[in-house]
Amino acid sequence: MWTRVADQVVALVGMIEAHLLTFGIAVVLCTWASALLGAAITYLTRRGMAPRSCMGFLRFCFPSIILRHKSCRLDVLYIGLGKLLHPFLVLPFMASSVFFAEAAYGGLTLAFGARAQNAEPLLLWAVILAVAVLLQDFMTFYVHYLMHRIPALWELHKVHHSAEFLLPITNRRFHPFQEIIDNLGNMAAVGVLLGIASYAFALPVHDNSIIGLDAYFILNMLSFYHLRHSHIPMSYGERIEWHIMSPKQHHLHHSRAAHHWDRNFGLFFSWWDRMFGTLVIADAYEAYDQGLPVQEQPAYDTLAGLYLRPVFNLARMALGGARVASAGSNAAAGEMLTDAAMSGADGSGTS
Repeated sequence: MWTRVADQVVALVGMIEAHLLTFGIAVVLCTWASALLGAAITYLTRRGMAPRSCMGFLRFCFPSIILRHKSCRLDVLYIGLGKLLHPFLVLPFMASSVFFAEAAYGGLTLAFGARAQNAEPLLLWAVILAVAVLLQDFMTFYVHYLMHRIPALWELHKVHHSAEFLLPITNRRFHPFQEIIDNLGNMAAVGVLLGIASYAFALPVHDNSIIGLDAYFILNMLSFYHLRHSHIPMSYGERIEWHIMSPKQHHLHHSRAAHHWDRNFGLFFSWWDRMFGTLVIADAYEAYDQGLPVQEQPAYDTLAGLYLRPVFNLARMALGGARVASAGSNAAAGEMLTDAAMSGADGSGTS
């Protein structure tokens, strides 16, 4: 009898694993596990904390001032509405690295002929994975960099920067148009690389294109993904942050202080910010006032504002109306202040 019960339990566990523990769910669980680990490390090692306790850790992770703030409520509403609109506004325009990999592979096959596919050596797989990780990390940096540098793209990216407190779900506070641009930029670059590598080394293109998903998973895991958009002030110290981007450095990126604008665009490696001159080492104990400049923030404090304000501003730009400057750019901000001074204004304007 006990053998039969054990067999039934094993079968039940197998059913649950097969239906619930999919690759996507496993990725989500791993990213949340890494976030919990990062929060615990920060709580245990941070100076000036009250005596450590389980309740103290919970209060550290879930401070009431953030949970009661309107920015938190707006995040929840925006993500909830986004779930309903995503299949209609975003999903039809999304593509995966698999799509671009197979397209590149197919194009090369048409141009130069088919190649017999070989088994994929482990070392070659590891090298391609490492290159894919580097490329995806750079593309994430560079698309983000352009979001701040190009005025039209900044109008879309303001939606994300309008969060006055960072929560893990703030990572979903993106305008639908930006989601499409981010997806195409990253997936096209990684997919084309994998398609070319598959053809060049005569590897199975479909199996190899899964590396694009692996690269994304690894970056999320290693960057303490959820803590980047949170109040948990996890920093690595100057020596490490010179090479690897900490969550605290991304908190600085969201600061509304002018001297923090256009800094720390990277996801995992800090090298790209160093190359572009945008890297700032975070002060582990400095508090940042986050959000858009105070004179611009109210326009993004409603659901309608988050969805429609960027479209309205882009329409004004396209029709040649009042100039909408790149509020994320120090250069643009300086130009606006200069214009205001010349016209005798008080110097107030967008960030």
